[in-house]
Amino acid sequence: MSDAPVAPLPTSLPGRLAGRARQFLESFFGDPVFRKKLRFLRSVVLFKDLPSRDLARIVKQIMEKTYGPGDVVFQEGDVGRAFFIVAEGRVEVLRRNTASGEMEPVAQFGPGDFLAEMVLLDELPRASTCRAVETAHLYVMYKDIFDHLRIHFPRAAAPILYTLGRLLSARLRREHRVLPRVAVPKPPVS
Repeated sequence: MSDAPVAPLPTSLPGRLAGRARQFLESFFGDPVFRKKLRFLRSVVLFKDLPSRDLARIVKQIMEKTYGPGDVVFQEGDVGRAFFIVAEGRVEVLRRNTASGEMEPVAQFGPGDFLAEMVLLDELPRASTCRAVETAHLYVMYKDIFDHLRIHFPRAAAPILYTLGRLLSARLRREHRVLPRVAVPKPPVS
């Protein structure tokens, strides 16, 4: 990744406020760790359509966590309170086999992938467990932070929710094609 500027800073604010806002944003955009996160998140499909100013708000709120091989990221049945973006490493999602009761891997995620995104829509118990396959660095965004963004900066949250809706729709259509066609008996004619 290059150190090219991400985007010009906004200039539409009046007078001293513009100077303070510019100084504030430059303090973040000048930070190499911040710029690295910003460039990385720009490559993630959920964030690619966000203006830099809105993405910067998110970058400031996202935490980074590291999990060692075998560490559990989240557990089936826990109430979801965060979603995760894989920055480095690999994680796997496991579901309980109803016949054997054993946890079985159903998917793996690597850099740029995100998981547990349903938490942005609800806080229901998790349907699966996630654990690190190898050392994994994940960006974590908590639902309450996203809700704050959604309420106070709706123009920043709207593209994320729109993209999430499109992705969930595509996933549902894909699953629908895979499901076997089940004949539903017609009711008897009287």
